[in-house]
Amino acid sequence: MSEDAVNGQSARAIGTRPLLAGAVGNVIEWYDFSLYGYMAAVLSGLFFPHEDRLVSLIATYGVFAAGFLARPLGAFLFGHLGDRIGRKAVLVVSVLLMVLPTILLGLLPTYAQWGVWAAICLVGVRILQGLSVGGEFSGSATYLAETAAPGRRGFAASFANVGSMAGMLLGAVVPAVTLALLTDAEVEAWGWRIPFLLGGVIGLVALLLRQGLPEPEPAPGAEDGPAAHQAMPVSGAPPEAPIRSLLRHEPIATLRAILYAGGYGVAFYIPMVYMPTWLSIYTDIALHEALFIVTASMLLQALLIPLAGLASDRLMPRTLLLAWVFGLLALLVAPLYLLAGGGAEWQAIAALLVFAALLAIPLGVTPSLMAETFHRRHRLTGYSVSFNIGYGVAGGTAPMVATWLIHASGYKLAPAFYMVLCALVAVATLVSMKDWSRSALR
Repeated sequence: MSEDAVNGQSARAIGTRPLLAGAVGNVIEWYDFSLYGYMAAVLSGLFFPHEDRLVSLIATYGVFAAGFLARPLGAFLFGHLGDRIGRKAVLVVSVLLMVLPTILLGLLPTYAQWGVWAAICLVGVRILQGLSVGGEFSGSATYLAETAAPGRRGFAASFANVGSMAGMLLGAVVPAVTLALLTDAEVEAWGWRIPFLLGGVIGLVALLLRQGLPEPEPAPGAEDGPAAHQAMPVSGAPPEAPIRSLLRHEPIATLRAILYAGGYGVAFYIPMVYMPTWLSIYTDIALHEALFIVTASMLLQALLIPLAGLASDRLMPRTLLLAWVFGLLALLVAPLYLLAGGGAEWQAIAALLVFAALLAIPLGVTPSLMAETFHRRHRLTGYSVSFNIGYGVAGGTAPMVATWLIHASGYKLAPAFYMVLCALVAVATLVSMKDWSRSALR
């Protein structure tokens, strides 16, 4: 067998395993993490009972946001470890840190049983989940980009979001089935626990698939670039911390990545996570029906995400493609919100399918864009910190901000205007970013 054939087989072997392992880790991470958002309307009455339903919901989304606010800390921790000791260790530890608090959430006493301590414990569980997500997604996306074949980074890294969509899909369909099969009394008594406890079973599968993953090799010349030489310590000195290297050599790139991730996070979470609750409150569509609609839209997204990643490899530079998409999204948000709130189920379905199709493009392209933005020496730290500050803080608070905007203004379409503003921020940032999609990883 020729050397080329051996190398070809090795590339395929290395390529197939990371795609599967990267995707399945994100299944459990995003099933567990998004499940809270989809169950918010149920959890609000169990942990934050209040006469005003909107006030109760705001408190529940505040805990949802707390998990996201913990993501930057998790990003710093796992990014540092990934850049110092390797990528594969982060992939295993982050899954372990998600499975345990999800099982604990399914076992938590409610406000009726523990009073305010139940709410405090819920916040603690969400913070642990946030720490885990802070390292998982960027870790798997970086791993997939670094193990991809030349010219296939967009396609390979997109599987991080294929996994996250599959997880969010499960996170929508499991509570939808639970709410549909059980009575309201059964759901409040014990049925709400089922989706969370199921996350522990899925987590075991993810752990098994991540055992024995190969560590990605540096790209040829990656350690010979200017940033590498500048970051190299003097003889006998300890190596420079990845976060310090990042802030010293790529501060502007980091700021741009944060701004883009923030606009992207809001643009995703308002239609794909907050919309089911919005539909259940402001239309005649029941919550379980709204969750089934979101499930259908996410299935469409899961199919389109790899195609979007492939298109960014073949057809158009990633920053240009994304700028066009977010510009179009800014134009269509208000009409789509009006359509979704029209009252008929077909209108909500049509609006969410359009949202899903448009958002599939940034979902497929952003993982490779973010991995390419930073030098290998601090790539995982740069990706993790910038993505989780932007996407985690702005995206994680989006449902709470959307609910507060309606409560403060009395206008049910207020979230649409917030989403337009954030989409325009993403466009402006993308236009100013350097595109590395046609270059080797640094």
